[in-house]
This record gives sequence, structure tokens and C-alpha cells, in this order.
Amino acid sequence: MRILILSQYYDPEPIPKPAELAEELVRRGHVVSVLTGLPNYPTGRLFAGYSLGSHKRETIRGVPVLRVFEIPYHSGSFVGRFVNYGSFMLAASAAAPAIPRPDVVYAWHPPLTVGVAAWALRAFKGCPFVYDVQDVWPDEAIFAGAMREGLVAKALRVLETAVYRRASHIVVATRGARNNLLAKGVPEAKVSVVPNWIFGDGLLVPELADVENARALLASNGAFTVTFAGNTGVVQGLETLLEVARLLLPRPDIAFRVVGDGSDLPRLRNLAEKLELTNLRFLGRRPASQMPAILAASDALLVLLRSGPLTDLALPTKTLAYLASARPVLVAAGGAAEELVRECDAGVSVPAGDPQALAAAVRRLAGMSPEERELMGRRGREWVALRFTREQLVDRLETLLINAAS
Repeated sequence: MRILILSQYYDPEPIPKPAELAEELVRRGHVVSVLTGLPNYPTGRLFAGYSLGSHKRETIRGVPVLRVFEIPYHSGSFVGRFVNYGSFMLAASAAAPAIPRPDVVYAWHPPLTVGVAAWALRAFKGCPFVYDVQDVWPDEAIFAGAMREGLVAKALRVLETAVYRRASHIVVATRGARNNLLAKGVPEAKVSVVPNWIFGDGLLVPELADVENARALLASNGAFTVTFAGNTGVVQGLETLLEVARLLLPRPDIAFRVVGDGSDLPRLRNLAEKLELTNLRFLGRRPASQMPAILAASDALLVLLRSGPLTDLALPTKTLAYLASARPVLVAAGGAAEELVRECDAGVSVPAGDPQALAAAVRRLAGMSPEERELMGRRGREWVALRFTREQLVDRLETLLINAAS
């Protein structure tokens, strides 16, 4: 089967699912190609070796990739992001007539504008598309405080409905997201819950030397180390972590580390400096190859989301990586993340946006014996290793793509 992967983000950008899906489908004998943009996420600066241009063809690990023009940008400005999203939407739509007709398109969302490009491919080539909705727009942007209800939100809802109507099938990662779409009138038979898998080499046990190097990077001097890893955007609500660090300043035996980058990082750094949080350090973005060792070198791992309905829609992909690392997980997010960690009994959950409760949970975990924490972490790893492998979940996506094509 000829499959086109449509995604604004693709390797070398740190969005692993489109590339891992493409490579797994090739391994299964499908003819796969990719239509994507110029790599610039999450910094908003073009990656080395790329330049602005109309298009660029390359092959990445056996998968042919066509990159079309987009205006690089990633920050807090709504206008800037709209220009970035819109430029890719227009360029990908314009490329549709020149692309050989696939049997089916897999469209990875966000942003919602990718759905418009998938719609254009359907119109020009008559090919169906399966729409993988990772973030429900505009709901999640509104819940996160990045957008308010108004004319723009109304326009996005109209566009959202139009894209859903034209998709052959829609994939979401959580039951909460499925319920959201059903409430908007999407037929039940058209929406499937297919969670994300453990990306990369998340199930490999890192070498002892790599873990020791990661401990040196964390530089917590033997303190109980709580690590947040991943995107530091508005949605994550990391002000809660800063408040927890402030509350636990009298505990020199507890340290906090943030590993990652995102649009909210400059503000968070400034706030942490003003609060004189000597127990909290921002380590920036690290190579994906280092992350398993960094997670394994931590004593507990933190999932955070802003308080609100968003928590029912999203399962942060870091949750699976955390569980796979065999470390206890602290969840201040509610929704699917809380359900998963509670189901496998691999951590502690508190309400989103409650610093007092989270600080108490940190003290509780720090007071446990290493053996108790090790058992908790092992339960999480065993759970996800049985249920969240790439092979299992690509099986389900492959079936949906075959059904859509036929």
C-alpha cells in the first residue's frame, strides 16, 4: 500500500511519532513517503544544513521526504504561530497536485492547519486520510490560556468541524479526547482511541556509565532528585513546580531539575531567579540519546499540566517514557495520566495546579525506602512494556489505514 505521512514536524525535530510510524510501515512492506516542513521546532530557528527555499528532497533512514516552505517560528506570539502554521498549510496544499497519488494519507495533528492540507490532498488526489488528533483545537489552547473565546476560536471550530467531516477516520490518544469529539457530533464509528507508544529506545536499560554521567549532569549532590523532562510551554503550568520548589527550600535533601526547552522557559527562568530557588535548576534541552539515562538517574519523575478540562484530553507522552524508566512517577495532571499511573500503581497522583498537595507528595516519596520506590518503578515498567509497544499500536494504526484505503 502507498502511504503518505503528512506532518508539519519530522525528524530531526523532536516529534518522534511520524518518523517511527513511517519507518515501521516501511519495515512491514508498505511504500511510504513524507510531506513535511523545514525543521525548526522547538527553537523557531532552522536546523543546521537547512535553508529557506521552495522545497527540499531527502531520504531519512530509507524514507523519502519532501520538505516544503514554511516560515520558522516558535514562541508565545499568536500572530507568529499563525504565520508559521499558515505558511506550511499553504505550501503543503500547493504541493498536492505534484505529489503521486497515495492510497491513503496519515495526517499528524497539531496544528489544525495540517488537516486543511490533508483536505487539499483529498480534493486533488481523491485519496482518503486518517487524522491523528494529538491536541484538540481550539479547546486545548483555550483551556491552557493561550487563546480566548472569540472570533478566532469560532473560526477554528468551523475549520475543525470541516476537517473532521472530511477525514475518513480520526485517531485520538485518550478516552477524554474521544468524548470531546463525540460531543461535537463526530460519529462514534469514526473515532478510535489509539494511545501513543514508548518512543525511541525507551525500553532499553541504559548503561551504568551513562547513568553515572547523567547523575553528574543533574548535580544534585545526593539529594532526592525530582525531574521534569520535556516541553516547557504554557500548557505544562510549570509555575506549580516553582511554587513547590519554594515550599521545599528548607529541605536541602530534595532537589528539582527541569530538562527541556519551550516557549515559556525564559519566563520561568526569570521567575525562579527572582524567587532565589537554589534547589531548582534548568538544564536545557538534551539529546534524545541521553534522556533514558537522565530519567534513570532521577529519583522521581514529574508530569505536570495546567488545571482545567485539558487534563481529560491529553496524555503527555513523557508519562510512558517515565514509566519505562522504572522510576516512580508524580502526576499533577489528572485525566489520562493520573488514570494510567494509578492503574499500574507506579507513583503518586495529586490534583493539577495544587502546589501544597504536590509538595506533600514529594515529601512522601522522599521518605520512602529505596526498595519501596524501586518496586513502584518496576511495576510501571512492566505495565507499559506489555501494553504500549510500537509493534502493538502500529498494528492498530495499520489496520485503520488499510480500512480507509479500501
